[in-house]
Amino acid sequence: MKRRLVSILLSIMLVTSGCLGQNRLDELTLVLTLGIDVKKNGELDIYSAVPVFQREAKKKMELLHVHASSFREGRDRLNNEANGLTETGKVQNIVIAKRVLQEKGLFDLIDVLYRDPKSSLKADLIMVDDPIERVMNVDVKDKPRFPVYLRELIRSGHTSEACVYTTARNVYDQFYEKGITPYLTQVKLSENKLRIAGTALIDKRGYYVDSLSPEESIQLLILQQDTKHPIYMTAKLADPAFQKKDEESKSISYSIDYTHSNYKTSAKDGRFQFDLHFSYLIVLTEVLVKANPIKDKTAMERAIAAVMKQKMEGVIAKLQKKQVDPIGLGKYARAYAYDEWKKVEDDWGRAFSKAKVTIHPEVKIISVGALKK
Repeated sequence: MKRRLVSILLSIMLVTSGCLGQNRLDELTLVLTLGIDVKKNGELDIYSAVPVFQREAKKKMELLHVHASSFREGRDRLNNEANGLTETGKVQNIVIAKRVLQEKGLFDLIDVLYRDPKSSLKADLIMVDDPIERVMNVDVKDKPRFPVYLRELIRSGHTSEACVYTTARNVYDQFYEKGITPYLTQVKLSENKLRIAGTALIDKRGYYVDSLSPEESIQLLILQQDTKHPIYMTAKLADPAFQKKDEESKSISYSIDYTHSNYKTSAKDGRFQFDLHFSYLIVLTEVLVKANPIKDKTAMERAIAAVMKQKMEGVIAKLQKKQVDPIGLGKYARAYAYDEWKKVEDDWGRAFSKAKVTIHPEVKIISVGALKK
């Protein structure tokens, strides 16, 4: 009898335990996107996009706006603006204006995310060129809710190699890893629509220093070995032998179906040497140059390799000029030249700017198309 009574009580507890402390969706304010800007007096402008679940509501998103001296204070003030209990553990995107990163830096700004156990470290970190108010009010009538639309834009941009993909957790690792400098996805407004603008480069202090275009971001992702094939590219061949009379008809399009990389690292007299070897298997998708893809295959492979080398060297020169290393070559320096690394680990950006980086691309055309003459 006692066993039966205990079993009944346990069953009741199991059934009712899930109902304790429940919250109705229409009683919650789910913060899905946070936007941060700065005023002329240095005070923060903080915006929050929250979905509206009430059936009577005509708008599917509500925009909250507060002023605060810090991100933490702003989050607290959002509670006073919200219609229900504020829940920030589901934040999907944190959008930061460029001028915030220029004036206040990144890491001190979002330090609260790493102190609050309820914060979502999976939130995407995004930098925008435009005022946050305009970005948060972008027209998404024919699209999903703004937080979903923004998240899908970043994910698809990274899949197509137009930008990097950085979460709050990634940035934390990048700040404390001495062999790499942080980077963020960059977007911009164009005709009241958000578009991928490339990659924002951040120094070790957390301040914005420069940007990479979407085309340059492709090269960065290849250098980071963070690409998904195929990678679609278009190049103009500088070799006069391939140019037609029409100056515009000297480009060639191809997809990279496979990439193999091998990084060799050495150091001498405090200067690092990086030899980066790449092997590409490519498929020609469009040929607008004076060449026969079959007869001139070897010459075309050399010409394409030369273009790849030039583009990648241009990106590296830009990074070295700004003394930032989003590639993470500092980790190779630590692994293969530890004694020299220890001398410069606290100022790797400066040491990287003096390093000699040599690109060795090798291209092999594996297909010229479905039809041939």
